[in-house]
Amino acid sequence: MEFSIFLTAGLQMSNNLFDSYEFITGLFYNKRTSCFYKFLQTNESVKMVPIKDIKFKELVKEIRYPIWLLKHSLGVKGGEEDYSEMDTQLIQNSNERRQFELDRSMVSNSEIRDLNFRGISVNVKPDSYSHAVGPIHAGIIEPGHFRFSVTGEYIQHLNIRLGFQKRNILELIKGKAPLAAIPFAEAISGDTAVAYATAFSKIYEEAASLKISDEVKLIRMVLLEVERVAVHIGDLGAMAGDIGYYPLHGVCATDRGVPLVVMETLTGSRFGKGVIFPGEVRLNKNLNLSVLITLATNLISCFRRVEYQFMRAVNSTTIRERLDGCGRITKIQVLHNSFIGMPARATGLRMDMRYSETLYQTAKYPLDLNLEREHLNGDAWARFYLRFLEVKNSIAWLEKILPELDITKAGKGDLLVQKVTKFKPGIYYQSVEGWRGSVLVALDINAKGQIGEAYIRDPSVLNWHALELAVRGELIGDFPLNNKSFNLSYVGFDL
Repeated sequence: MEFSIFLTAGLQMSNNLFDSYEFITGLFYNKRTSCFYKFLQTNESVKMVPIKDIKFKELVKEIRYPIWLLKHSLGVKGGEEDYSEMDTQLIQNSNERRQFELDRSMVSNSEIRDLNFRGISVNVKPDSYSHAVGPIHAGIIEPGHFRFSVTGEYIQHLNIRLGFQKRNILELIKGKAPLAAIPFAEAISGDTAVAYATAFSKIYEEAASLKISDEVKLIRMVLLEVERVAVHIGDLGAMAGDIGYYPLHGVCATDRGVPLVVMETLTGSRFGKGVIFPGEVRLNKNLNLSVLITLATNLISCFRRVEYQFMRAVNSTTIRERLDGCGRITKIQVLHNSFIGMPARATGLRMDMRYSETLYQTAKYPLDLNLEREHLNGDAWARFYLRFLEVKNSIAWLEKILPELDITKAGKGDLLVQKVTKFKPGIYYQSVEGWRGSVLVALDINAKGQIGEAYIRDPSVLNWHALELAVRGELIGDFPLNNKSFNLSYVGFDL
């Protein structure tokens, strides 16, 4: 039974049902096969399913497909959007709201407008006002347009529109062979370079029947966790700074550099670029056991400094009250709108693609993926606390596993994929749990390993709408805090 049926029927669900679910997390139309493919996500895996005998008009009306996903996956250029007749306070039912937006998003019977900003009109009551922010922001930040509908100090509705830094990646990678495609993968969202390079490499490994050893898999997993730790520490500091708690802000601003230096020492790049390739990983040639032990020691020392200031922060009732209940989303909203990754786990849901990688549990030292759900209620406090829990678990694992790495298994000489002369043509896909959530990549590859068509879905594609929902009814002054608590990628959306 589709989960959406539970939602539309308004049936009550027991907590254990929230640990068993399936929703649509991606949608790919392949011109070569003239077929739609949907990607179904469970709590620990993603699978691709062809959709046969369905027309565009029928597909977009199915409530299982989130509007943001439809617009990102299938959207075309449209004119100015007009929501001036939409009274957001009167339309409370999410399905009615979806239908209203869908009706105004259709460019023709076979096309839906994308989410790029080209002007937007909203309904403004006499006692309210419309507040526009961006694309130019008061700081070093990516460009995006935020249109708030506000009554007094409270947000009634938010429309987010992006598209200001479109790089045409999906077109640029067409015809590219593996080595030419990897740099594009790393640039999809630069703070998630390791996750995207891993996803692309795993696709090529499958298409070329390249066997990869557990030792190489383990090195990749280490790099993924270092990437996660570096960004999470930075985000903890950013949120602390936004609420004016500078002891934690200060230590995170400096100690974020520790995992970045670990990444640079391991790979030669602070962001893990130029390291992961099909069938292998390239590491710094100067690594040895002594260096690995030092890196592990530095990470645990970093964590202790962050932990001390974090615990000071969470034991302050003032800080708890500032974050508690702010920008909440619910489990029902997560599953109804296909939200993923950190915002979903922050509601207490079990959702992590790392569960499907058995090596996380079968390695000499397993990574603890279980989270204390006591603090995970879907609000800014939960997203704050979740980051700490993930940093704690990842560094505890890295401290033990780093000295165990078999660095002799790192690639040397010519890259393995250069020796591959034939690939099995077909559509391949991979989902890798990056620090924001699962990155999803599907590539249509020919016999030479060249990309025909591609589908890329960053976690932010789905989670921008989570931010729209989270701020409804919140103070306009709390928007920067809520925005930071999600820390979504603009560029990962603007492919």
